[in-house]
Amino acid sequence: MTIQKKLCASVLSLSVCLTVTATHSATADDAHSVDSARHIVVDVNGPATARDYFYNLSVGSDFPGTLIRDDSMEQLALVEKELKFRYIRFHGIFHDVLNVYKVINGAPVYDWTKVDYLYDRLLKIGIKPFVELSFTPQAMATSGNKIFYWNGNTSHPDIKQWNALVDAFIRHIESRYGQQEVRSWFFEVWNEPNLNGFWEGADQQAYFDLYDHTARTIKSIDSALRIGGPSTAGAAWVPQFITHVKETGTALDFITTHTYGVDGGFLDEEGKSDTKLSPSQDAIVGDIRKVRAEITASAMPTLPLYITEWSTSYTPRDPVHDSYVSAPYILSKLKASEGLLQGMSYWTFSDLFEESGPPPTPYHGGFGLLNREGIPKAAYFAYKYLAELGDVTLSNSDAQSYVTRKGKIISALVWDFQQPVQDKSDRPFYTKVFPTKPSTSAVLDLKGLASGQYCVNTYRTGFKANDAHTAYLEMGSPKSLTSEQVTQLKSLTEDKPITSKLKVGKQHSINYTIDMRANDIVLVKFAPCKL
Repeated sequence: MTIQKKLCASVLSLSVCLTVTATHSATADDAHSVDSARHIVVDVNGPATARDYFYNLSVGSDFPGTLIRDDSMEQLALVEKELKFRYIRFHGIFHDVLNVYKVINGAPVYDWTKVDYLYDRLLKIGIKPFVELSFTPQAMATSGNKIFYWNGNTSHPDIKQWNALVDAFIRHIESRYGQQEVRSWFFEVWNEPNLNGFWEGADQQAYFDLYDHTARTIKSIDSALRIGGPSTAGAAWVPQFITHVKETGTALDFITTHTYGVDGGFLDEEGKSDTKLSPSQDAIVGDIRKVRAEITASAMPTLPLYITEWSTSYTPRDPVHDSYVSAPYILSKLKASEGLLQGMSYWTFSDLFEESGPPPTPYHGGFGLLNREGIPKAAYFAYKYLAELGDVTLSNSDAQSYVTRKGKIISALVWDFQQPVQDKSDRPFYTKVFPTKPSTSAVLDLKGLASGQYCVNTYRTGFKANDAHTAYLEMGSPKSLTSEQVTQLKSLTEDKPITSKLKVGKQHSINYTIDMRANDIVLVKFAPCKL
């Protein structure tokens, strides 16, 4: 006997239907539709592993001058609450905006007031610093080499003054926050020194020397502090870096590097470039696999690997960041990277980001998971749904899904990433409404469920579902939003579920069919109704 229910609802102007089948056996009439569907077969009492939380290790931010503002901190508090990132990484902890370092009458003067204020707020929110030690304070600069709207000096610092600054910084934060707390932080030396904009001349040997001095200074204070590098763009320099520290005996606790999902280029300082989402299935993951192999083949084969910047594009004005396509892209790249590394840091949490100047419009292709008005982008919900999964991952061979358990609650996150066929670059392509299309249904074949009635909540993000960006495009892409328009767009991202109930009988199994569309992500949570 087969009991099937078609559940339909209107969510954000989208008609959504879910077919739920609680079966003893399939009938002949069902065979064709079942066979043509994508089956995700899971025994809820079968093989399981603890969740790998590498994906939420860290998230990126603009430099302290932006991050320290109340509007940015309010957005970060929401991100930490809902997305559960554990660390935050940003450039320029020694930037002059924090007044850290001056030379007065020939003597160094350190002022930690604003650093303390910033770190206090981060820790109160519940997120720790992934400390990028950069850039050069003006008082120890050796040239005018600089980068970004906010003028980060990227000359090679006077090494004696730099060592003293790092020494004073480490001693201060351990005194203020406690040795055990600071030992839980990460310390990364500089950012993308293989690019001239970030490190004068992209001088590899000069960077290696800086790393040596920095690592020795830190380890002389507390050998348990974790320090790493080379923090390069495009997965570069890793074999050479490991060889160098092995030969010099310098401490190295982890490797960091960066990768983005476009072909060619590494830096778009002014946001003027127009890139194109790479059609390669190996984008992002290929770089991670390469670096993991380089570490394994090195003299330090067990070093942890952290990707401390990644997203669809390195360009701070790339509208693919705003598109609903980014949500399944993120999930696909994360799942394909699992097991190859210990952590990833999405770049960034907010469009309150001023490397190329103040954000010019509500949606301008900024890096953020939230736009400048604090409206969640589709990418936000990729991380939100991951955060709502259980703490145990159930065995599942499907490449575009996770099924998890937490107590008696079973959760499934299913997506359908389909690479857009782009006849043009990202800027003209993703600034126009890009409708989706129907795709193969996904059938959750769940076995081993306890008998009884289950309450089911289904959440969806995709075209016109948690998709304020498309609504913004349909408004005519205004350069600014009225308060009413902000309210309207936020209302489209309330992530309200379709709710239903189903009964599991003596066979302890269900077939739950989800109507999928290209580039949808769907979260389904099954809980006994009497929980």
